[in-house]
Amino acid sequence: MKFNLDFTTGYGQFYLNDKDEGDTGSPDFWTDQAFNDKLAVEKGVLGVSLENSEGIVKAELEILNSKSLISDFSDFDHVVEASLEINTGFLQVNDCPFSLLVLEEKIEKGNYRVRVYYKNLKTAYDENPKDFYKIEMWKDSYLDRTVLKRFEN
Repeated sequence: MKFNLDFTTGYGQFYLNDKDEGDTGSPDFWTDQAFNDKLAVEKGVLGVSLENSEGIVKAELEILNSKSLISDFSDFDHVVEASLEINTGFLQVNDCPFSLLVLEEKIEKGNYRVRVYYKNLKTAYDENPKDFYKIEMWKDSYLDRTVLKRFEN
């Protein structure tokens, strides 16, 4: 399943979460490490850091049947992944700070690995930002957040 996400958000972030789950106000959510890694992690929710200051989200979300086959990250500026547990059977994408529902999709319950690919980050502060976010997720056992490629300004 593939979804195009095109919306606006605030505070440079948006969320992927188990339906109505996750404490984005937790002091453990947007830690210094989470800001550096561009992905916040809390039980039931992931916070995806947005590079442009306009709050423009241009993204693609794909739910895969097995682990991602992308191993060459040369087309991307930053790549990070973390686990997200879906207990309700519904994945949501929400804006910040109002948690307005952008997408809700029924998916199989369980642990998912979520990988976020950041592209065109150097254009994020241009008049017409072209930063793009490719998100893939697949069923997998729980693992901590891992940066696979780090963006160096």
